[in-house]
Amino acid sequence: MHPPQQNCIKTIRHPLLKVDEDTKTMLLSKRLPSSRTLQCFLAVAQELNFRSAAQLLHMTQPPLSRQIQGLESLLGVQLIQRNTSHVTLTPAGEALRIDAHNFLAALDSALENLRTRFTDHDENADRVRIGLTSVVDYSLIPSLHALTSDPDFFRGYPLERAFSKHLVQRVLQGELDIAIVGNISDPPDGLVVEPVGTEAMVVVLPTVHPAAIKPVVTFSDLVELPLLWFARADNPAFYDKCENVFRTYGYTPPKRLEPRDFTLLLASVAAGEGVALCPKSMSGISRVGITYRPLEPALERLLAIDIHMVTRAQEARASVLDKMQALRAISASWLAP
Repeated sequence: MHPPQQNCIKTIRHPLLKVDEDTKTMLLSKRLPSSRTLQCFLAVAQELNFRSAAQLLHMTQPPLSRQIQGLESLLGVQLIQRNTSHVTLTPAGEALRIDAHNFLAALDSALENLRTRFTDHDENADRVRIGLTSVVDYSLIPSLHALTSDPDFFRGYPLERAFSKHLVQRVLQGELDIAIVGNISDPPDGLVVEPVGTEAMVVVLPTVHPAAIKPVVTFSDLVELPLLWFARADNPAFYDKCENVFRTYGYTPPKRLEPRDFTLLLASVAAGEGVALCPKSMSGISRVGITYRPLEPALERLLAIDIHMVTRAQEARASVLDKMQALRAISASWLAP
């Protein structure tokens, strides 16, 4: 005779659904910053410049500052010291920089492993990630615009636009496959830098300026107004190239930091706050009160932006090589001054 059955039904949990107490505590913790917050902190720690960091992250400075302030409040320590001219890391900030970098690198590696295991490998093999320097208006360059507006060329993947130095770093780190950039110096080992064209610079003048009616402009025409100019940190190679030309020609105007937004730069010129130099392709953007004028030929050649294609030295994927060849094919007519 069997003993009477008792209610001995057990709840069976899948091993993957089991959550220990430490994991529960971590999941419910309000002391953990988001990965986006850590990315914001790392950008500032790398650039030591809120303006450049905001550009790198495709955001404006106020929300970036709020992210840093929120992180410092969450941790209860000061991470960054900032005044009108310098940004530095505190000892706590330097320690977090190392840990945050390691954490985000491990997270990125884990997600990439996941994609490799569970996504269509053939589709991944065709993916080509391309970045374009943000200082050129490609819509006014027909041969390149035809490619950048062709959905079949990029297979629906978004283009990335940023300063040249950021794009170069992203190619080196494997986050982009091809970058079209302006002047760069001393490219890191492991990259191939191939010239593909040039972009002439033009002068932006207030319409009331005497030189606005001249067919070409020289530096001697511009001495009356400050030069609205970019920060060296935005593009050290091109900045140094231009400064050498300025010194050679004795052009020493007072400089004011140009607005990040090009339409605001044009507004500043129209208001008589200074003159500016910009890529010729940007001259299609009109604004009441400003005039674009070409530089004299010698200056135009010396100040031209050299355009390069940057790729990894050991690149062997057929999809990337095909895109590189397509870009080479249009370079003969591309960005000629």
